[in-house]
Formats: sequence, C-alpha cells, structure tokens
Amino acid sequence: MMKKLKEIFAWQFWRNKWTLFSLWMLMVVISVALHMHNFNNFLIYKYTFWHAVEQKSIFLNHGDHFDVNHYGPIFSLIMAPFAVVPNLWAGVFLWHLALGLFLWWAIRQSTLETWQKVAIIWLTAHEMLNALGMSQFNVATAAMILLSYTAIRKGSDLWAAFWIVLGTLVKVYGIVGLAFFFFAKSKPKFVMWLVVWTVVLVVLPMPFFGADYVAGQYVEWIRCLGEKSQENLLSDFQNISLLGMVRKVGYACTAGLSAYYEVFGREAQPDVTNWWYSTWKDLWLIIPALAYSALPWLRTGQYRHHAFQLMCLALVLMLVNILSTGAENSSYIISMLGVAIWYVAVPWKRSRLDVCLLVFCFVLTSLSPTDLFPADVRYYVIRPFALKSLPVTIIWLKLVWEMCTKDYELVTSK
Repeated sequence: MMKKLKEIFAWQFWRNKWTLFSLWMLMVVISVALHMHNFNNFLIYKYTFWHAVEQKSIFLNHGDHFDVNHYGPIFSLIMAPFAVVPNLWAGVFLWHLALGLFLWWAIRQSTLETWQKVAIIWLTAHEMLNALGMSQFNVATAAMILLSYTAIRKGSDLWAAFWIVLGTLVKVYGIVGLAFFFFAKSKPKFVMWLVVWTVVLVVLPMPFFGADYVAGQYVEWIRCLGEKSQENLLSDFQNISLLGMVRKVGYACTAGLSAYYEVFGREAQPDVTNWWYSTWKDLWLIIPALAYSALPWLRTGQYRHHAFQLMCLALVLMLVNILSTGAENSSYIISMLGVAIWYVAVPWKRSRLDVCLLVFCFVLTSLSPTDLFPADVRYYVIRPFALKSLPVTIIWLKLVWEMCTKDYELVTSK
C-alpha cells in the first residue's frame, strides 16, 4: 500500500500544474542568468523599433549590434514594449518571460488531453531553453502555429486567421498554418478573415512609422530574405535541416573534409565550382518531400478525427525546420513540439521503435548543443553536417507513413 501511495504521490507531483509552471519559469530564469551568446539577438530585435522610429532601415546593421534583422516590419511594433525598457537585463527578462508564457498559454489552450499537455511540457522544456538562450522569437512562432490549429478546431476562424497572418508577417514560418484550411468549418469565412487580417496587420505599423516607410520596408524585407537564403547554404549556424544535411555532406564528400571545415569555420570561401554548391538545387529535394507530405491529405475520410488533425499539426511543425535553409538550433522548439505531439496524440500504444525514436530525438536534437556532448563531437560532427535535423527527419518519414496507413477512428473526438 505504501509503495502504491508513493507512486501516486510521485505521479501527482510531476503532473501538478505548479510543478510544470515552475519548470517552465525556471527555463526562463536560466536562459537569462546563463545567457548562452550574450544579448545580441535581443539588441537586434530592440533596435528594429528604434530604427523604425528614426526611419532607418530595420534590415541593415547601424552599429548597435552584430548581424542584421530578418523579421517583417510589424515585428518593430511587437518589440515596442520591450524596447522602451531602459535597463537591458530587465528588457531581456521581460522578453524571455513573455515568450515563455505565450508558449505555455498556447499549450494549455490546445485541444490535447491533460496528460498529453503534461508530457509535451516536459518534452519541450529543454528545447525552449535552447531557444530562449538566444532570445529567439521561435518560441512565439511555435505558439502561433499551435494556436492557429487550436482556433480552427474550436471553430474560431477569426483567431485562426489572425495567428496565421501574424506569424507569416513576422517570420514567414506561420504560413504553414494554411495547411489547416481543410479542417475549417466555414472555409469561405476563414478565407475572408485571412484577407481582413492581412490588410489590418500590414497597415497596422503605418500610423506609427509612416505609410511610405513601412511599404518600403516590406519591399526590403522580401529582398533581404532572398539574399539570406543564399548565405545560409553552408552556414555554420543556419541550414540545420534536411536540406542542409544533404548539401553539407555532399560538399564535404566532394571538396574534401578539411576544405569543408575551413568553409564551415569561415576560414575560407566556398568553392563556387563545386557541384553541391553551384548546381545542386534544394527544390530537387523540397518538391518530392512536399509531395510525400501531401499524401495524408488525400485521406479525406480521416479529417473528422481529432488525432489525425493533430498529426497534421505535428507534420507541419516538423516541416518548418527540415525543409528550411533558415533552420537554426533555436528554431527546433517548433519541431520538438511537433515530435512531442506525434508521440502522445495517437489512439494506439506507441511501439518500442517509437520510444527509441523519441529518445534518439531528445538526445541528438535537443541535447546535442549542450556540454553533455564532447566539444569535438559537436564542432566536427553534429554541427557541420546538420545532424540535429536527422531524428526529426526520420520521425517525419515515419509520421507520413503512419498517416497514410493507420486508422485514427479509435480516438474520441472533441
């Protein structure tokens, strides 16, 4: 009896909302106290507001920080409350707190069962720390994609469209929420709200910064994104994706390992004559991958099942990274959320293979940037060849196969 009580007590402790919330807030505190790469990203974000106020380009480096901003003009307005905080540490803490609370709220608002939410919080907490350690907006992107599906599931086309449009106008990734169009109860109404919110959110910064200025910044943003895609091809901190893994392995095999390490370490420029750099096109991989990912959508009879819809959500959350040259270490909070949903939200018991895949993903995808892995392994194996994306890619392949062959009817609809 005592043993049973201990088991119950232990389980109640680990699933208690205050335990979970404390864990989540601990990630916020640690991310500020042990900030992995100083506050440069926050400074980039902060100055998108001040540069907009000064009518300067928000996509150029004006000497306030390293690197440049790649988020849309509306992001300048989002950063306003944090940019005006006079103390840098206080501003960073409030930014991290807002991101953490936003994702927490999104998970709690979701249509998942309570035990599934508990599991997802535990499975994604460390990856959220990775993202917050870089002050990255990716935490909010994950939340908005989740909220866009939740709103559609609950029949709120207005809010579904809002989260999709806002996510798209900030970082483009939010556009994957359009995949949930097929689950909307009133598709014409959903499209109408997409149009309405696009107009509202595009225009929203104009009263604050000026119509001509904002319009010019949208044009510059599109140009900036095109240039960034080319820069990411063999980047040391970008293109951590299936696309990057294939290209980087191919380049290393043909140019030589030492030559590739020099390029990866920014000690040399890429060989522009190398086939994997100059001729290989990501579209040769993207098009088949998207076609494969679209196969489950042909099973229209499964649309009515909540579990099937959740797998569609998991699928697009994974695709955000594995098919993006802009994928980076901190953006995997999005895909890790997808992996967690994949594991817990099916109407059957997961196999030992699935357990192994989940552990493999947690270890290689989530823990590989940490000191739990030897420095040489991180710097010469995992990072150069984008291996952080490998477990998510394998799970994505298995997920699509499951969605094409499994029956999701056993789950109780909500």
